[in-house]
Amino acid sequence: DSCGPVKSNGSKQVYDVECMLDAEEDVTRHGKLVSFYEHLGCRVKSSKRVQYVNNNDSETYRKVPMQIDLHPPKANSPSKQERARSRRKKFSHLVSTKGAFLPVQLVGSFGKLSVRSHCNEEVMKLDWLVQETPEGIKFCTTHGHVLLATPDGCVSVLSPGDQDNEGDSDLDIDTGVLNKWTHFVPCHISDNDNTEVDDSSSSNESGRSLWVLRTCHGTFLTADSIKHTLSCTRLPSFWQANGSNLSLVCTSDTPPRRHHYRKCWKFQTYDYVSSMRSRFLNFSLGRASLIEALGWIHAFPAHPFHSWVSDESNSDASPSTAPSLRTLCFLMAETAREEGLPDWVQLVALFHELGEAVKILDPSNTGEMAESIYDWTISSRSRVVGCRIPQRATFREFRHLNMDEEDPRYNSGNGVYQANCGLDNVFLMWSGCEYLYYLLKANGAQLPEEAFAMIRYYLLGDWHEHGEYSSLTNGDDEDMLPFIQEFDALRRRVRLKCVECGNLSDEQCSFLWNNHYGDIAAKYKCDHVFNW
Repeated sequence: DSCGPVKSNGSKQVYDVECMLDAEEDVTRHGKLVSFYEHLGCRVKSSKRVQYVNNNDSETYRKVPMQIDLHPPKANSPSKQERARSRRKKFSHLVSTKGAFLPVQLVGSFGKLSVRSHCNEEVMKLDWLVQETPEGIKFCTTHGHVLLATPDGCVSVLSPGDQDNEGDSDLDIDTGVLNKWTHFVPCHISDNDNTEVDDSSSSNESGRSLWVLRTCHGTFLTADSIKHTLSCTRLPSFWQANGSNLSLVCTSDTPPRRHHYRKCWKFQTYDYVSSMRSRFLNFSLGRASLIEALGWIHAFPAHPFHSWVSDESNSDASPSTAPSLRTLCFLMAETAREEGLPDWVQLVALFHELGEAVKILDPSNTGEMAESIYDWTISSRSRVVGCRIPQRATFREFRHLNMDEEDPRYNSGNGVYQANCGLDNVFLMWSGCEYLYYLLKANGAQLPEEAFAMIRYYLLGDWHEHGEYSSLTNGDDEDMLPFIQEFDALRRRVRLKCVECGNLSDEQCSFLWNNHYGDIAAKYKCDHVFNW
């Protein structure tokens, strides 16, 4: 116990007293004794660990350290006393642990996710108990913390001590409203693929059940990929349940993304890439300038793999209001400009998605195939074809769908290539960016070699992120690596900003082109009519 003197109105001294006790309860009646003590004014001592002990009766008990602060009477007004009493009752209701629960960790791409305290700037990493309730689920801890999603899109944690924070008005709102803020509704997302893909070896694939956790505000629980903290977004963010380590993992995976990569693995063989190069690299589809092509890609979404969950309270977030690919390109170019990057980097940022324009120039073949079977023009993680598949390849669980996997010509270390031949001499997956790279070269664009490397290799994450293909690369590739990594990082930042941004109008795009980017295009011989 700890105590300190407090001067009273008389000659005597009275003391603040801090009392500690252990709530020792049978784990089958989890929370009942703790709840009883909380109603008496005690709180779980967050700095101490909960212990599990075995007594002589062969039962396991949970030993929860608790404390209560006994203060001398103060001349509080009746309204202030009532407010404090109401807060304690409300908080006790929020952290009630009645009902089934399961320990779980909330995990992002860099490990356990942090959450900010509701009443101060403290950032905490907590082990959660997910508790099932009639309204959905809530996340609590054995120390009395509870996860809270507020209407402004923030996610924070209420701690036991927050009930005494006079400056926090959230604890004074209606109990029912505050209780809703602590609930998340889990929605299972189907991973059924309605397209015809030969999946005879589907037993080799890893089953990945995807969920979204919706708040009462129509937002969705997610992981901030930059700050590595919990937050909310208007667009659905997906979680995978991992039973082996009792975790919920926030992932960029979505059903449309999985379907696309499954098709990538099926179609993108060495022979397929060879045939597509023969078909498209004669550039006989038609003629158009790059600014015309920028206008065409306004019809395509910036985030083609996003899933949408029907929600009347969230009507502003829908495919019809999502940013277009043209908006993403101009936003990326403007970001490069604001950051002081060279003008040719700004131009690459503006043009790097123009490979999708092939669907407009070739509607009866590429366009129709993209609608019904497989869209090769969409930017997605690339790989070298004609050699062994890297360990870190995206959605590697689908590799059994690729015929090259069983072909001895293509499944050895270097495959059909000479050691250290350089990436200039290998076949990459056939994609919109691969087509654009050859389009610019064939039409006389006079960009620096670093610009061409950015366009062709920024999707080759196996190389520039994970160091794969070291037996194929050479010194020239290593010289280009920093430029490609910087460009990919720029694109990732801008794509995060572009999730909820408004679309740029035709007038805004024309203004930016006429007053800035048109001159850069002319400087690098990219302003004329191209043969596509």
